[in-house]
Amino acid sequence: MVTTRILSKTLSIAIFIFQIICSLGDPMVELPNGQISGREAATAENISYYIFEGVPYAAPPVGELRFKAPQPVANWKGVLDTKNISTTCFPSSNNDNESEDCLFINIYTPELPSEGSSGSLPVMFFIHGGGFVDGSSVGLGPDLFINNGVILITINYRLGFFGSASCAYQLLNQDSNGLFQAAILESGSFLSPWAYQRRARQISFATAAFLNSSFAESDDSQALLDYLLTVDARTLDSAAEQYRCWESANNGWEDFEITQGFYWAPIVEVKNPDAFLTRKMYGLLQAGSVLQVPIMIGVTSEEDLPFDQDAQALQNRMAAYDQNLGWLVPNDMELTDQNQRTHMGSAIRDLYTGGEPLANHLGDAVRFSSDTAMTRSVIKHAELFSKVAETYFYIFSYDGQMGGGNTHYDGAESVGHGEDVNYLFCSGDGCNGNNFPEADRVTRQRLIKLWTDFAKYRNPTPEASELLQNIIWPAVSTDDGDFYYVDINENLEIKNHPKEATYGAWVELYNSLGYDDFDTY
Repeated sequence: MVTTRILSKTLSIAIFIFQIICSLGDPMVELPNGQISGREAATAENISYYIFEGVPYAAPPVGELRFKAPQPVANWKGVLDTKNISTTCFPSSNNDNESEDCLFINIYTPELPSEGSSGSLPVMFFIHGGGFVDGSSVGLGPDLFINNGVILITINYRLGFFGSASCAYQLLNQDSNGLFQAAILESGSFLSPWAYQRRARQISFATAAFLNSSFAESDDSQALLDYLLTVDARTLDSAAEQYRCWESANNGWEDFEITQGFYWAPIVEVKNPDAFLTRKMYGLLQAGSVLQVPIMIGVTSEEDLPFDQDAQALQNRMAAYDQNLGWLVPNDMELTDQNQRTHMGSAIRDLYTGGEPLANHLGDAVRFSSDTAMTRSVIKHAELFSKVAETYFYIFSYDGQMGGGNTHYDGAESVGHGEDVNYLFCSGDGCNGNNFPEADRVTRQRLIKLWTDFAKYRNPTPEASELLQNIIWPAVSTDDGDFYYVDINENLEIKNHPKEATYGAWVELYNSLGYDDFDTY
């Protein structure tokens, strides 16, 4: 669901400590664990680069290593073929290339290290999105990054019942200190309501019960773990999907995961030496207990559009909300009294329709869904993060063919979740933009320059550029009541107060609760 990116500290981890073996034929390099062989390619601009795909970065997380932290990869003998990758991690779907042995990394570099190399290059480390249950590193073309002198890294990571990864969450973990120098958060935050799960223990036992009914009544964590380690990965993945379908069918709340947490999202753990997160995310960010590195963060202009393509389904969903106003209330507000929830839900609907049914105002319904799923939390993330580190906020509102969106509603904006990413990744003939309008091609050039300049300089506009219409992107500073950001449309424009029509009202609703011990926002 959310695409995130980490900017890794240049050439700092083991896979980059390599020595060139041969410059003729296939490129071969020496890693601490053994030799790998890649292949050479060229961008549409005829810039050569080197590809190493499917490089193992951890031991296969199988058997006793399932659910455990990644372990070091074992040395291999001979030369490992890393020319291509097709393996993906198990999401909740069926794919012949899915495997639990999926922890691979892909490296795309314009240079190989040698005595005559030009020195270190900026590295952009991409963690794909997908709501913690979908996506992979396969097919993410690196050409635009190569053209801009950047090494691109993409990665597979465990999904769904097996694990998760997130750039945003890495900012909360002090063990990540020094591993990256900046971060780009595309359409997501650890404050997003779908990005946190409050019922993980209950969900785990309920999922196991689809395979062994004894767990419907069990509360024995060790027995649960022991059993799950014996289950075939595909069987376990299927059980997770069974649970998801059962929950969706029985709670009557069609947007339950989006508004209240994906079933396999990260959790706050009990304190232990191996814990990744032991305190609520909002409190950590509010206290400045984050990695204080520069960030770029933003949203598309109407995030929820790809999920609202069926107008009738949207209307039916909103009719259910109109009948159950308490469903509009995010659980992070911690309102358990149904009268209070209904009253708050009525106030939330008033923000969008003035009290009229959401089912009669689908454009406003889409705006509510976008704000709830992404926009509100991302703006709050930027607002709080800006107090401890340079923060650059954007809204991607260019409605072009290259983005791939084709859903529109009167009263809503036009650019949905993920459309910005489609301007960043391509390879070979796929980078040929001649079939797209000139404005699409210019937007692609602008976006990749902003992103790669941020990787190089920790500032998306270190100097005026004609391509970028000579704007200088201001960092967020809310101390004086302003909140400047860049609107990425057919023209680049510096604006103030993103989503002003509703964000301020949401803040007032949260402030009216009289407490701020939130987890999400």
